[in-house]
Amino acid sequence: MNGGEHGDAAIPQASGIEERGLALVKELARVGRGADPPAVKLEGVLEILFGAFSGGDEPFRRLLLEGWIRGRQEKAFRLAMAWLREQMRLCVEEILAEGITAGAFRADVDPSALAAVCVGAAEGYLLQSRDEEGTVPPGQLVRAILGLVTRNPQR
Repeated sequence: MNGGEHGDAAIPQASGIEERGLALVKELARVGRGADPPAVKLEGVLEILFGAFSGGDEPFRRLLLEGWIRGRQEKAFRLAMAWLREQMRLCVEEILAEGITAGAFRADVDPSALAAVCVGAAEGYLLQSRDEEGTVPPGQLVRAILGLVTRNPQR
């Protein structure tokens, strides 16, 4: 099903998720490859991730939400969303693993599981309006996650 079948170019396509999502993934990867300490990289990646899902770019948020809804029935959307989710998770996981190896993060943190939790928390912001931010603002959630993983949380 594409926009041409309905004569409406505004109907989202799975390729739109891939295109817009790729830009997000590239930005996450850029921060993750940086020379900053793991805690700084994790904070930066989480701010970008939570920002993408909670604020600013309303058309992108609508596209993601539509992707999840249509993904229940349409394989192209399901695959596009699975790809995006896995790429975001891997970006976070790599930073967590780096921090554990460097001794900056607690050794008992499961980087794969916590990365999935971070992505899931970001996705949760899609269900809220851009203006309401939820009961826990994104910045507060980023600080809580950093506090959970760092060996010496700074408060």
